[in-house]
Amino acid sequence: MNAYTVSHLAHDAGVSVHVVRDYMLRGLLRPVACTTGGYGLFDAAALQRLCFVRAAFEAGIGLDALARLYRALDAADGDGAAVQLAVLRQFVERQREALASLEMQLAEMPTGPARQAESLP
Repeated sequence: MNAYTVSHLAHDAGVSVHVVRDYMLRGLLRPVACTTGGYGLFDAAALQRLCFVRAAFEAGIGLDALARLYRALDAADGDGAAVQLAVLRQFVERQREALASLEMQLAEMPTGPARQAESLP
């Protein structure tokens, strides 16, 4: 097992230690073991989860929604997890549609100098 300390986990995920600690407080991350000194140790699955949470957060998914998902997953609540996954998929689909609309609007924008309004007599 690869054992990650908080700082090693943060480094490998490209985030600050403060982000990892915040996610721990929110229930998004949990150590799989502790050292004799009381430091939390994380595994590769925690690194993968951390990377997913960061990507989802940067895509606009709120940490509260992600915490609800992981609470359901960690509790092995299949129905609750299915509901949370459906909510997140709907969010992703709405974002995809909004981005497609934005892309179409960008494609229609003129690339040359803006035309001046002609003055009326």
